[in-house]
Amino acid sequence: MKYLICFGLLISSLLCNGQTREKGNIELTPIVGYSASYQLDSFLFGSSSVSAIQLGIYGNYFFNNRWSLRSGLLFQKMGTNNVDFSIFSNEYSERTNYITVPLTVNYHFGTKRNWYVNYGIGIGFLTNAEANYNDGNGFVDINNLSNSTQFGINGGVGYKFKVSPKFIIVVENSNLIGLTDSTEQRSGKNFFMSFNIGAVFKI
Repeated sequence: MKYLICFGLLISSLLCNGQTREKGNIELTPIVGYSASYQLDSFLFGSSSVSAIQLGIYGNYFFNNRWSLRSGLLFQKMGTNNVDFSIFSNEYSERTNYITVPLTVNYHFGTKRNWYVNYGIGIGFLTNAEANYNDGNGFVDINNLSNSTQFGINGGVGYKFKVSPKFIIVVENSNLIGLTDSTEQRSGKNFFMSFNIGAVFKI
């Protein structure tokens, strides 16, 4: 019994203790997540979300145990689904894929600094764009009509579970509000949200 108690205390200690961070510390965090995306104007017309898997990696540079600067590379699918613009034209769906580079300031808080919130900007580089105009042709290529770069505002919140001195599991919510239209043919700014899980490696 005493061994079970000791084992339980050890696991609790690993999960609950925070990680000491000092100026110059760097963390790498590969993540996978489930995302949902709307276009803000289309949402008012009753569109449904475009769901997908988000993949990526973050790098986090610490100034002290409260503040850090985070960037990375993320693969993100955005767009709008089945929005009814019947007063103008046919029903419309859009899919756009981006490689996004976020740049956020992270504030770490809580007794063990396991919680964090972040805020900053994101720049997305278009890799593919297609649309369905409900005209019988299905999804067609609209890369020539789409803006090649998307600028947006990032924000999120997360929590870290310590597993070992150099390995941490993180769960987080991350959001992006686009500031630029996805295509040149119509007004449509993306709103993207994801729930991610990742492994944090201190190097």
